[in-house]
Amino acid sequence: MTSEPVVLLGIRPTRVAFLHAHPDDETLATGHLIAWLTESGCEVHIVTGSRGERGEVVPGPLSALEGTPALVDERERELERALTALAGDSAALHHVFLGASGARAGGLPARRYLDSGMRWGADGFAEADGTADARSLSLAPLDEVTADLVAALDRIRPDLVVGYDERGGYGHPDHVRMREAGFAAARRLELPFAEVVESPAEAEAFHFDAAPAAAAQTHVFRRDFAAQHPRVMAALGAHQSQLRVDGDDVVHSGGQRQHVPSVETLRLVR
Repeated sequence: MTSEPVVLLGIRPTRVAFLHAHPDDETLATGHLIAWLTESGCEVHIVTGSRGERGEVVPGPLSALEGTPALVDERERELERALTALAGDSAALHHVFLGASGARAGGLPARRYLDSGMRWGADGFAEADGTADARSLSLAPLDEVTADLVAALDRIRPDLVVGYDERGGYGHPDHVRMREAGFAAARRLELPFAEVVESPAEAEAFHFDAAPAAAAQTHVFRRDFAAQHPRVMAALGAHQSQLRVDGDDVVHSGGQRQHVPSVETLRLVR
């Protein structure tokens, strides 16, 4: 644990909640920030919307799991191993699936939100593919998803909620639904909400002194987490059904190569 003071967007948080759609999103989008917060003594809570059961599987020994019920169990195990890698020696990292106990509106039976699936659109962003199950996250009533997140955040009582931007990062319908419901839940509880800036070009547009005194005056937080980078790459390696780690890149199930930078950027949504 470090003695470095944690200042995020003018807030000195003791507890931060991250809202993600599927296993591996927590590490790809915010893994460095999660690792830094836990080692700095901050309590971190992650709410995951679905288990990613409709995602493709990378070629290899786990290929046979694609489209089977066994993939759900595998992705739950992978997520658990990834969170262990991100937490390091800290016991301050907590996780719950949306709809489960602790992330379900009072008086409602537990619910398992399903992965909605996706396809790539002509604009290069993900979009709904028209085959989502009625029980999927993206097709669930927005009021119900919001109520579940209100229940989760009311239990956690974070100083800051972190989620996706309005397009859900890359457009996946489950990401969009987590953003819509997460932002609405944060507003209802009067909690500050920050969105992850994933576009490299957009992130590079922000330049400021990241010292605590300066960061307290800005609505953008940007930091190079080089010290946490090895833990993030180890956590990504735990998601072995979804991607393959190659140096500082990951290769996804469809063969797409993605560089994993050590810099992460948040923007406060006013």
